[in-house]
Amino acid sequence: MFESSLKKISRRMFVYGSGITLLSFLPFFNKLDASLKSIYKISCGSCLTQEKKQPIWKSILKEKSDVFIFMGDNVYGDDKNSNDLKLLKKAYRKQKMKIPFEKLRETNEIFSIWDDHDYGKNDGGEEFKNKKEAKELFLKFWNIPVDDKRRNREGLYFSEKRDTEIGVVQFIFLDTRYFRSALKPTDKKWVPKKEKYIADYDSKKTYLGNEQWSWLKKVIKEKADIKILISSIQVLAEGHGFEKWGNLPLEKKRLYDLVDENNIKKLIILSGDRHRAGIYKDKTENGNELFELTSSSLNLAAGKIFKAKEEAGPNRIGPTYLMENYGTLEINSNKNVLLSIKDLNQQTQNKINVNLS
Repeated sequence: MFESSLKKISRRMFVYGSGITLLSFLPFFNKLDASLKSIYKISCGSCLTQEKKQPIWKSILKEKSDVFIFMGDNVYGDDKNSNDLKLLKKAYRKQKMKIPFEKLRETNEIFSIWDDHDYGKNDGGEEFKNKKEAKELFLKFWNIPVDDKRRNREGLYFSEKRDTEIGVVQFIFLDTRYFRSALKPTDKKWVPKKEKYIADYDSKKTYLGNEQWSWLKKVIKEKADIKILISSIQVLAEGHGFEKWGNLPLEKKRLYDLVDENNIKKLIILSGDRHRAGIYKDKTENGNELFELTSSSLNLAAGKIFKAKEEAGPNRIGPTYLMENYGTLEINSNKNVLLSIKDLNQQTQNKINVNLS
C-alpha cells in the first residue's frame, strides 16, 4: 500500500506539473531501499459478457494498476436476426451496472477498443451495415469527449501517450473491425488449424483500410520509450483457424515490415478475442522482436463454456490458459517489462520478462 501510494504521488507530480518537485522529497526517498524501482502497471482483459457474474474484478481491483485496457468484446450485443441494434443497446445498459467503474477509476485510467461482439456482428468486418450506429453507441458508453478525433473520422482507432516515472509510454489502438475485408472460409470446418478461416493472399484485402494504415505509419514513428500496440484479435499467434492477422498474411507482413522500417527493437502487443490466454513471441525479417500477451476471457472462459482443448502453438511461450483471466504489464525504471497472465484469484499462470533497454 505504501509503495503504491508513493508511486501515485510521484506520477501525478511528473504528469501534471505540480510546483512541488521531487527534489523536495529526496531526504525521504533516500530512506527507502536502494533496490526499490518505480513501477508503471497496466492491466487488461477482454470478452466480458453482461449476462454472467463478474467475480474477476475483485482481483483486478487489488492490482491497483495505473491503466486498465478493455480490449474488445466488452459487451455481448451482436444479433444474427436483427439489424436494429436493440440487443447491443440493451447489453450496454446492463453492463453499465455491472462493471465497477467507480472503484476501477480510483487508480486506473481506462482505455477501450471494440471487437466483434460490441461491434454488433460476430466475426464482422467492413460489410456490417450498422457499424456507424454501433460506433455511436460505443462512444456514448465510454464517454468519449466531444472533441476526440474518433468522433470525426471513420472507425475507432486512436493513440495516446503518457509521461510516467519510467519514461514515455505510447498506446496505439487498432480498429480491426470497421475496415476489415471478408475473410476466406475454411474448406474443412472445425478441423484443427482450419476451424473457420484459412489464409487469403488477395492483395486487395485489408485489416485496417488505407486511412488507418496511413495514420499508423505516422503515429508509430513518434518518439516513445515504450510502444504498446493493441489489436483486438491476435497478431503473432498461428496454429488455429479462428480470427487472427495470419488470415490475411500480406497484411501481417505489412505490419512486421512497418516495425522494421522504424527499427523498433522490441514491440509489445496486447490482444483478446480467443477465450483463452497466451504469451507469444516472433521476429521480423530484420530480427526485431515482437511480444504478444493475449488475455481472454474475463468471465466467459473456453475451459468452461466450449470444452476447449490445447491448440498448436507456433510462436507461443508455454501453454494457453483456458479459465477466467486478465493480463498485467509491470514496467520498471530499467525498462524491464513483466508480462503476466493472472487467474480469478490473482495467481500468475504464465509470465515472461522482456528487457526493452
